[in-house]
Amino acid sequence: MAQMPLVYFSGVSKAFDDNVILKNVELAVPKASFAFLLGATGAGKSTLLKMIAGEIKPTKGKIYIKGQDISKWSKAKRASWRRRIGYVFQEDRLLSYHSVYENVALPLEIQEFSPRKIKDKVLSILEVLGVGSKAYSLPEELSGGEKQRVSLARALVANPEIIIADEPTAQLDPYTSKEIFNLLASLNRTGRITVIMATHEWDLVRNTDLPAFILRDGFLLPWEGKI
Repeated sequence: MAQMPLVYFSGVSKAFDDNVILKNVELAVPKASFAFLLGATGAGKSTLLKMIAGEIKPTKGKIYIKGQDISKWSKAKRASWRRRIGYVFQEDRLLSYHSVYENVALPLEIQEFSPRKIKDKVLSILEVLGVGSKAYSLPEELSGGEKQRVSLARALVANPEIIIADEPTAQLDPYTSKEIFNLLASLNRTGRITVIMATHEWDLVRNTDLPAFILRDGFLLPWEGKI
């Protein structure tokens, strides 16, 4: 029997007033897979990602997480699923008045981990991602690449099932973009974490053999290497 997808969209459409963003989307994301989501600015990439997180409801169709129709979930169940998601955004979204350590510790504090456990997990993930020496620096003291590594540490520290990366390399130079992608790909391979990465960096995708989908005119299609 085929493995149940972690995320499954069945005939999903989304409209905001008269503006139809997504049209009859079919999408299956297997557990521990990596997929790119492509499309021009305004194509609906962020909307689709927010729907996976349960932040936006479809106008039509169904979204299933681990085989469960999320439209039937309680608020508590939705909140529990969101805690299993690690988010990485185009903007680092770090709190400027908190240290790197404090930023990364936030998800664990929300989940009421003990101070000792928080310290062990935060320092460990910062070391893994190559920013251990920056633990007590402020975000303004970091380079763009270091900020994204810290954002990734914050996304990973609570052991997510899935990473939703929304244009995480958009503001980085090509070398640093490749570094961040390689980190995500490595986490997918070694940690068996599902990763969905939205991007418009076509060359980055062309240089991999990972599956990619593109949003065009509201429709989600397999990407065949053409813009």
